[in-house]
Amino acid sequence: MPARDGLEVEGVWAGYGGRDVLREISVSVAPGEVVGLIGPNGSGKTTLIRVMSRSLRPTAGRVRVGGHDPYAMAARRAARLVSVVPQELTLVFPYSVLEIVLMGRTPHLGPFGTTRAEDWAKVRWAMTGANVQHLADRPVEELSGGERQRVVLAQALAQDAPVLLLDEPTTHLDIRHVVEFMALVRRMALGDGKAVVAVMHDLNLAAATCGRLVCLHEGRVVAGGAPSEVLTRGLMREVFGVEADVSTSEATGRPAVLVSTPAEPVEHVAGRAHVMGGAGRGAAAMRVLADLGYEVTTGVLHAGDTDENVAARLGLLRVTVPPFSPIDARTSADCRALIRAASLVVVADAPFGPGNVENLRLAVEAAREGIRTIAIDQVPVEERDFTGGRATALWHELRALAETVRTIEELSGALAGSFRGRS
Repeated sequence: MPARDGLEVEGVWAGYGGRDVLREISVSVAPGEVVGLIGPNGSGKTTLIRVMSRSLRPTAGRVRVGGHDPYAMAARRAARLVSVVPQELTLVFPYSVLEIVLMGRTPHLGPFGTTRAEDWAKVRWAMTGANVQHLADRPVEELSGGERQRVVLAQALAQDAPVLLLDEPTTHLDIRHVVEFMALVRRMALGDGKAVVAVMHDLNLAAATCGRLVCLHEGRVVAGGAPSEVLTRGLMREVFGVEADVSTSEATGRPAVLVSTPAEPVEHVAGRAHVMGGAGRGAAAMRVLADLGYEVTTGVLHAGDTDENVAARLGLLRVTVPPFSPIDARTSADCRALIRAASLVVVADAPFGPGNVENLRLAVEAAREGIRTIAIDQVPVEERDFTGGRATALWHELRALAETVRTIEELSGALAGSFRGRS
């Protein structure tokens, strides 16, 4: 997408000491747009910020800010086009907050470095916007890390450049100031028409606050677009090397990333456990049992269900039926075979309808046959019974035969106690 009045990086190669860090990078940011740069450590995000800010000349390709080449003009003039909020503020002298923010006006000062009324007006506006006006006379070295970061933002605002580059801008901020900081950045982009690029490690924050994401990996752009297009399970696995659930946040309507806790290596096999879940209610039990060393099976699940997706990522043996299909006799028999091969059955507090109530009947059957059965009874069955009472009756029958726990933590504790009893 051309960005003649914003920022455009085209076919850029750059690096250090003859080693390429960026390889044929092309990124553009239009006025009024906030673009988040994401990617693992070492992927080239900060190097790209340095190229954009005229701090590292590329070995190939070109950079344009407002249609101009910043490397072909004097540093002072280029500083009127691009302002930067770095990761850390490094000081040599004990400047006050006001002095630091005023330095942002340096590219705009007259030939003798004199400040004008408009410079002071910009400084006051910037300090108010970054909420540091009450710190004006304080020495910067006395401030907290979060306060310093807001001072650096105020300096960048006072610089009043059409392009704003943020290199991990919220590293030292608490959650309230993170929200305020990014809200201010978005207002600047939309209200003042600034083109904003922000390096971000918090993927959920990036999804919630950026209109577009660009993901770097090993010096190349591997994904770009709306947060919902970029943040996928496949990208989390292939680029970040983690398993994650990606869903839509009810609060923001944007992607929310939940990373799975890596399983600790186990030195024993606790036996086989079968999980009966659905609608995501069995996922946590699957992970806990796998972490405890069980060989986990699951079903019957509907294809595409959240629990079925989790089971697939964990590589579990499972029984499934097509979406919205009832559990037929053959599938029920397949699930019964898995249950009878298990030493433990865990029944999650899933919603039950005509399509999966057969799972409850199988669970009751397992408990009657003497297989250890644990029911997770956190959500009242009456709230998740869509069978006209049939599921409620089966659940109460199951409770009379099985052990019950209310939470995953209680399940984990009950099973850990079993191991201690054996040792």
